[in-house]
Amino acid sequence: MHKRFDLVSLILLFSAFILSNCTSTPDVPPEPTPKIKPPPPPPTKFIMKSYHHSMKAKMQKSYHQADEIIIGVHTGSRKDKPYGLSYYFEDFVSFDKTTLTWSPVMSALLQVLPHQLKPEIITQSEFRHLVELDKTGICWDVYDGVRHIFLVEGKKMLIFVELKYDEANNRSYRNLIDAYPVTKDCNADIVFDMIVRELITQK
Repeated sequence: MHKRFDLVSLILLFSAFILSNCTSTPDVPPEPTPKIKPPPPPPTKFIMKSYHHSMKAKMQKSYHQADEIIIGVHTGSRKDKPYGLSYYFEDFVSFDKTTLTWSPVMSALLQVLPHQLKPEIITQSEFRHLVELDKTGICWDVYDGVRHIFLVEGKKMLIFVELKYDEANNRSYRNLIDAYPVTKDCNADIVFDMIVRELITQK
């Protein structure tokens, strides 16, 4: 009787062992697709002017060219080795092209090189004394087919940059490819949001 009980027990244990090893491994669920958060609606009183349309057209080209899109406060410039003149931005947010959303504010200093551009610097004192025409001019200023780019100290700037790597110095850096002041006259952030809305509707 005991031998028969032991034999039945062994058969049951062996069957359980076989079943446990033959059970298929559950499929790993795919990573969720990043959610695209729609940008906030534009201000109801905002009306696109002719220079806003020109800004938007150029922004769209810069959007596809840029590795990073950033809004940060321009804090000034200085010459640094080995790249020479550099522009600095702080308290910046970075735009994610995958989720079409902005990052939290980063309290750090961001260095950007002028590359082929030669932005004109507007100091805080100069900005306070600009007439209305000049405040519009720093948004979009084209003369003889050449566009002049301005950086305003102490003001937020919407900048488009490309990422580069210097193998000789083992150092990565950012090149400036486009810039717009984020002021009540330029409204560069609102114009950019319009571009984002169009991208969302295309998805």
